[in-house]
Amino acid sequence: MFENNLEEGLAMTSAYNRLSTNIELALNDKYQQRDDTAQGSRPKFTTTSDAYAHNLYLDAVQNEDIYTFLRGDESYDSTQKRWSFPSVPETTEHLIGAVCNVLRGILGRFVKSQDPTVKREVCSTVGNPACEGRNEGGYRVCPVLLIRAEGPSFEIPESLISVAAASSSLGFSNMATYISVKLDSNVGTEEENVEEMTSYAKRVFHEQPNRVFVRSLVVTEKHARLVHFDRAGSQITPPIDIHRHPATFVRLIAGLSSTSERSLGLDDSIQWTVVDGRKTHGTLTTTGPKGEPTTFPILERVATTRDSIRGRATTCWRVRDPETAEEYVVKDSWRPEGRGPEHEFLEMIKGISGVVQMVSCEVGRGETKDFRCSSTTRHYYNRISTRATMKSYGKSVLFFTSVLQLLCAVRDAIAAHQRLVDVRVLHRDISHNNVLLGKEGAADGDRGVIIDFDMAFRATDTNPTVTTDSNIGTRVFQSLCVLHSSYPGEKPPSHDYLDDLESFLYLLTYIFLLYKPDGSRFQSKDTGPSIVRGWGDEDPQAAHSSKHSLFGAGSIADQALRLIEEHWGSSCSTLFDGFSWWVLDRRDEKLGLLDDHSGSPDALEPIHSRRGEHYSEVLKMFDEAIEAVKDSAPHDATSPPPSKPVQVCPPEALPTTPVYQSPVACSSPQPTVSPGQDSAPVHSLFDVEMAPPPAPTMSDDAGLPSVLPILPAPSATTQPRRSARIRNLHGAKDETPTYQSVQVSPTGKSSCPALPLAVPQPRRSERIRKRKFGDDGRAEAVTPAAKRVKKGRRVPAHAR
Repeated sequence: MFENNLEEGLAMTSAYNRLSTNIELALNDKYQQRDDTAQGSRPKFTTTSDAYAHNLYLDAVQNEDIYTFLRGDESYDSTQKRWSFPSVPETTEHLIGAVCNVLRGILGRFVKSQDPTVKREVCSTVGNPACEGRNEGGYRVCPVLLIRAEGPSFEIPESLISVAAASSSLGFSNMATYISVKLDSNVGTEEENVEEMTSYAKRVFHEQPNRVFVRSLVVTEKHARLVHFDRAGSQITPPIDIHRHPATFVRLIAGLSSTSERSLGLDDSIQWTVVDGRKTHGTLTTTGPKGEPTTFPILERVATTRDSIRGRATTCWRVRDPETAEEYVVKDSWRPEGRGPEHEFLEMIKGISGVVQMVSCEVGRGETKDFRCSSTTRHYYNRISTRATMKSYGKSVLFFTSVLQLLCAVRDAIAAHQRLVDVRVLHRDISHNNVLLGKEGAADGDRGVIIDFDMAFRATDTNPTVTTDSNIGTRVFQSLCVLHSSYPGEKPPSHDYLDDLESFLYLLTYIFLLYKPDGSRFQSKDTGPSIVRGWGDEDPQAAHSSKHSLFGAGSIADQALRLIEEHWGSSCSTLFDGFSWWVLDRRDEKLGLLDDHSGSPDALEPIHSRRGEHYSEVLKMFDEAIEAVKDSAPHDATSPPPSKPVQVCPPEALPTTPVYQSPVACSSPQPTVSPGQDSAPVHSLFDVEMAPPPAPTMSDDAGLPSVLPILPAPSATTQPRRSARIRNLHGAKDETPTYQSVQVSPTGKSSCPALPLAVPQPRRSERIRKRKFGDDGRAEAVTPAAKRVKKGRRVPAHAR
């Protein structure tokens, strides 16, 4: 009787799956017809079809094996057709014990490995004092049930003091999956379930850097729900009746506990050798410089602080070529489907000095839709896995060891930016993470290197411009025009090279106000950091208001200049003063053209035609500052101190504190190949067992090096403070151009004659009156200048 009932149930489940699959395909076709919407309109998570969970892991366990198990295992009552869970549990702890026993029975039968180093074990954290606390989301610091794992991608938590206790150590670094157990009467809503499981999934992604996706279960005495996380977000299944569909429950447990790392959602192209429970050394297999699959020894993983699940999830690995011993950096990330792959930009800019150079790339690594429910396709943004191998450079520009090294690095990065614009590539994400120090002994032009072209834009004749978007780039360094694009009712202008040059100003100012010339950091309570703090506000309009006060004659602008002159010397303060006024001039000119030529597609042509002149002016300011630092240095400073080559990925992270400590411890596209692109048939990441359809807070100490800088020596030639300099301008009434104009040829290419020495500028108050900032020159410049675009229609201009 039991056999007949089970076969009937399995047949009904199969028919049900086929029907649901057809419905899914029909819904998917409907969703494909909808226009894509803004990312903000997408839900926080999606709910799968009923069939999705039943279709997962169909190949993990055969029906006949499930039938045999259910007939003979005491965890399932074949007469009552239900698992041995209490119908009405007295307490949650009572139910947890019952669920734990069932899981152990399933793993003991279906989850086995021929490799003795690969193991899976059901563990309960109930009663462990270290797990009874609360995490930042208000949930237990660890799940009540988890599957402890041993293998080439797992290790005991780093904070474990004694490796002798490895057999009982638990943490997110050796967790295959986790299970939340609740009473059916108190299970909560879908959103509440996803929110709780998210708090744990973040830790799993953080502690297992080669994780592609994380799957977990919410189990009650009657139902189970699968919760899935990947770089496109999260999804949850409807409740599954585990008593009516025991085979589905068995497959889910077996699949989530699989000894196959791919089935668990791990990238097995990255593997480690584990000794005494700890990873000792690792390897990464990808396309090598010669276009063939190559296994590189991993030197280190470059740490990041990207704790968000949804997003690019950039992870960088410093590796060594086994043949040449040359160091490279391998960058893994997840790009949005509609955005061009970075490797196409890197191929295009090969040979340009001052920008990162690609060695090879790997395509066809997979997409998030490969392991998601097909009926939810239009409810999330699909992301594509990308991998590029690049040459290694120095650390972030934040790791400067002298004033001269810093100025040279930013100067060469600006020059490199000009060369990118010349080939119609706009970076759009200039930041402290994306400007690196050059390699040891780098020549002029390579002392600063621009990296990370994930947000870059390539202008073409058919698509010459890209609109400013406050969601693109790093908030702290976004231009005012980019921030202003978030204002309701405004038509944003195109993002152009002037916006990126403005970002370079914020990068320089950020360093001047947060760091001392020896590389150490000011206390967060100091004046400099307090000026910068508002720039990173999550609200772009608030960031706009805070950043705008850096310009004009307000107290913030004067305060910033005094601080820079006091700590960094007159060479840097003069550079900051000139650069900030230059940015203000160009922005006023740009907005004025948009006001005066509303509706004209060439409204910004007068300013864009002087692109070569603009870069010459900015570079001239840096060159003068660099020469001034060299001339006043206490010893020979003909070249900046070299930086140790480390990585091409941003050193964003400071060490994070584990969620919980010992004894239960937590350790800390298939895109088209460009012509000439190196590629090789490297295996896909995502062979998922599934039937078709496929389914800156600022710390007080950044830990920076404290090497004595090359500082300008105090001398009689040191420039006076701003107030004294203004008095010395002899009351000039009219503005005099500081730089000679550069003639522009009919082809649009500018010729740059030798520029004369700077002519003294008029009084600051006079310049302010000319810009209509205020009649008395004393008011804070808090009104966003970008609001001037309300007077007329903003027109995109050609990116050059």
